[in-house]
Amino acid sequence: MGKTQFIFGAIALLVLSIIGCGDGENVPKSSIDSAFVFMHEPANAVYHWKTVFTPNAYEINFMREHAVKRMYVKFFEVGTDNLYNGQGEQPVPIATTIFKHSSDIITDNNIEIVPVVFITVEALRLDKPLCERIIKRVDDMCKAQKIQYKEIQFDCDWTKETKPLFFSLCQEARNKLHERKKGFSATIRLHQLRDTLPDIDYGVLMLYNTESLIDPNVRNSILNSVTVAEYMTHASTNKHLDFAYPTYEWTLWFKDGQFKGILPNGQDLPQEGVLRHEQSDYEEIMRTKKVIKKSLMDIDYKSSSIIYHLDSVNLSKYSKDEIENIYNN
Repeated sequence: MGKTQFIFGAIALLVLSIIGCGDGENVPKSSIDSAFVFMHEPANAVYHWKTVFTPNAYEINFMREHAVKRMYVKFFEVGTDNLYNGQGEQPVPIATTIFKHSSDIITDNNIEIVPVVFITVEALRLDKPLCERIIKRVDDMCKAQKIQYKEIQFDCDWTKETKPLFFSLCQEARNKLHERKKGFSATIRLHQLRDTLPDIDYGVLMLYNTESLIDPNVRNSILNSVTVAEYMTHASTNKHLDFAYPTYEWTLWFKDGQFKGILPNGQDLPQEGVLRHEQSDYEEIMRTKKVIKKSLMDIDYKSSSIIYHLDSVNLSKYSKDEIENIYNN
């Protein structure tokens, strides 16, 4: 073979190999090839993380008073179960939210609902097809409730071990949603911000549960601005980030130096052990917001503040000005 023939032959083989890889069934199509660009608009927002979606009068008025235009609503979780059909452990939907009055909320207040799906690492480890099943279930629930959604959000506490599985799931979900002119986002934990982020249109940085709640020596596991600052020192990302701040409280029970559980409101207090009541202190929230501003001074987009979560008992402990400062300052 002459030199010229060799060169053209090599080029032809390279082109064919590229085409072959692009058409391979096991190679996910990159969402970079998609012409669709999801336009994420800033808005005051809240998370809804209850098993029944039925905002009361206080919560509805709260959203009106503070111009809340977006609700991130947990639709269901993906866990695991043995279905006793000979197939062994399988991923299954659990903790599905029951909807009431959702159409009235949307119609009367012009509020966008973003379906959120929490995916357990146990479900990821099974390495089973999840994407189409999750999207279909969201579609079915939205159809039943007459909800027109613009995006879906995944929530997952992925680790180094499960990172490849979650990232592959995110890429597939984003591609499929972009084909339908819809967006895709994911929650981001502080420790995940030090790593590369999945294929998403934007992320929501969860600025709560910043320390271990099972550690008896921690003063407040819900939010510690010093801990946030430590994580943000080495944080780097080119993804658009919004920020979720806590407005909840809880009581933790320890016995003999061991974590025993979170006590539900109204439950009789145990006679033995140590109780640690934690709350989302307003001043600590504002200190955290200053940390975020200082750490991300070079961002060239407008971020949204999100309150976690919509609950009248907890929200009533903040003044109107305090809520406005959380959203706007």
